[in-house]
Amino acid sequence: MASYIIYHYNITDRSQIEQLTQLSMPVNDKYGAKVIVGSPVKALEGETYSHIVILEFDDFDSAKDFYYSSEHQEISVLRNKITSGWVTIVPGETETQRVVDAGYFDTRS
Repeated sequence: MASYIIYHYNITDRSQIEQLTQLSMPVNDKYGAKVIVGSPVKALEGETYSHIVILEFDDFDSAKDFYYSSEHQEISVLRNKITSGWVTIVPGETETQRVVDAGYFDTRS
């Protein structure tokens, strides 16, 4: 029942990327985040940002707990200072219908 947090971004201040990585590692460990992709990217179609990181979690609720944790939100301040892009939480295939039914993707709320 894996779910994923995807960061897709351009680096605007490379001098602090290693600090961001070091701050992220213990928080990732605490919440069971497994880095499955951390790479520069090249667009094959359309526009893209230059880098992507994908974290895998056991389930959607674990991904949300991580993202909204105070530890991650503190790290997000630095990430938002030195990168520009977007972040999303994506349920794995086996959880997608449950998350949809729960209203997570409902834009009316």
